[in-house]
Amino acid sequence: MKERNKPLLIAAGVVLLAAIIVAVVMLFVGEKPPVQNPPAAAGTTASDSAAPEETIPRMTFLEDPTDETAPTFEVVELEIPTVEAQEASLKLEAEDADFTGLLAPESMRRGYSGTGYLAGFACNPGDHVLGLMEIPASQHYDITISVCSDSPVTNALLLNGEEVGEFTLEGTGEFIRVTFSGIYLEAGEAELSIREIDGHFALDYFELTDFDEMYAMEYDDDYKLSDPKASPGAKLLMEFLSDHYGKKVITGQYASSSLNTETDLIYSVTGKYPAIRFSAMQGLTENTTVPRYDGIDACIDWAHHGGIVGLMWYWDAPTGVSSVYAKETDFSLKTAMTKEDIALLSQEEIDKMYEAGGMTDACYAVLRDIDAVSETLRPLAEQDIPVLWRPLHEAGGGWFWWGSGGAEAYRWLWQLMYTRMTEYHGLHNLIWVWNGQNPYFMVEGTTFDIASMDIYLGADKDYSSRYEQYVAMSRMTAGEKLLALSECSSVPDMNDMFRDNCIWSFFGLWYGNYLMDENGAYSDTFTSEEDMVAFYNSEAAVTRSDVRAFYESRMQDPEE
Repeated sequence: MKERNKPLLIAAGVVLLAAIIVAVVMLFVGEKPPVQNPPAAAGTTASDSAAPEETIPRMTFLEDPTDETAPTFEVVELEIPTVEAQEASLKLEAEDADFTGLLAPESMRRGYSGTGYLAGFACNPGDHVLGLMEIPASQHYDITISVCSDSPVTNALLLNGEEVGEFTLEGTGEFIRVTFSGIYLEAGEAELSIREIDGHFALDYFELTDFDEMYAMEYDDDYKLSDPKASPGAKLLMEFLSDHYGKKVITGQYASSSLNTETDLIYSVTGKYPAIRFSAMQGLTENTTVPRYDGIDACIDWAHHGGIVGLMWYWDAPTGVSSVYAKETDFSLKTAMTKEDIALLSQEEIDKMYEAGGMTDACYAVLRDIDAVSETLRPLAEQDIPVLWRPLHEAGGGWFWWGSGGAEAYRWLWQLMYTRMTEYHGLHNLIWVWNGQNPYFMVEGTTFDIASMDIYLGADKDYSSRYEQYVAMSRMTAGEKLLALSECSSVPDMNDMFRDNCIWSFFGLWYGNYLMDENGAYSDTFTSEEDMVAFYNSEAAVTRSDVRAFYESRMQDPEE
């Protein structure tokens, strides 16, 4: 994990979970027109406010300034290899592989296959094992290794000299199978080897089998929102996301401030604006020590130009030491939990319960903060600007206080926030993105719309499609939710996503050196300028102009 002054490094070599989310947006120009379906006032409940009318919002967009210096590029066509899946099962005993140094065959342990296993891995300079396998067809495979250790160690599997992923052994002394799923291999010879990080393990065999789960991955075109009173704007955005899911990838970029420094830079390089402008809110609550977030007007302006708004919340601890990080604050979410039904209480009822001793300081502060952030978001709801709303992110990692208290406390907080923001505050323009990043932190499917994953890799790593995380997230959500890359260190590989049939709904590239250098110029460190141009001009990329065109066409003919 990388401490966030921002980018929080979420490692992604281990299969674990995921989720999806995306967005589109609608806005008005000039004087604010009458709100067709105003959100319920604070203090009302679901039964107090009527469901939104099934109408298409009428909106007028601001004109983008003409920029004759903006570059133009030809459309980049997808290059997807033809996959004709066939059954395959190959196995190479480690003792039959090529090896050097102090590595040597042994047969003292139990549970091995073949005539023995390869031992002696101890990070010796001359040690190397190389397994050559003849790949029968160009398709996706599972690569499995059988390994054992007597103590906890971490090492890595390499394919043709490139790292597939790390594997960690608990040190049981028994051989276990470690599988890396869904790896695309071209027909022909492949080289499997090990990069020792800790060493101190034994290798029994390499195994390769066909993998077809991703070929069966399906994409719905009619995902429904969890909020039964979702606003017309939110419904229209979800329609847009559903229409494009599995067919195209929606582009997104995080803004470091209320300015459009990052999105303008992308435009100057690619000739296109990202479809989604993400930003992180902080400094909105009583216990905060950081400057107040001032980006709501920028979100509204982005929507007025046809873009999609995405927001996340760095929630400073409600009481005690102010920080989002669990190790820096003494706030415990468990002390806020209550079995009482408090989500729809008015402020007067909350005060009364608190003064009577029926609510802890922590619980009172949690409610106060949810109300504060709800009021910050209200201007967006008043114009029915839909928001990809991602609160309580990366909980499964445990580094933020909202995840460090465990899954039960996290689920309690998610349910409280969802109910209070939708039913009490009437924010029906929110499209909820779950980003727990751990199956144990999964919340009720009726309280979120998109599941997402944050994946950061080193600048020297090929980002590819991140198929392992995609498949894991699809399993977690039973294929019933959109899946998205809510944060990433570089743009994913467009061709690989379609080749692997792991097509994230959208992505959000973080700011800072993931995009620009210290002088504000484009940086090739994580994504080369050539790759960025190719992605944004791909026939499968959705940019801001595409979002705007969708809205304009739907307003002209609601039946389309």
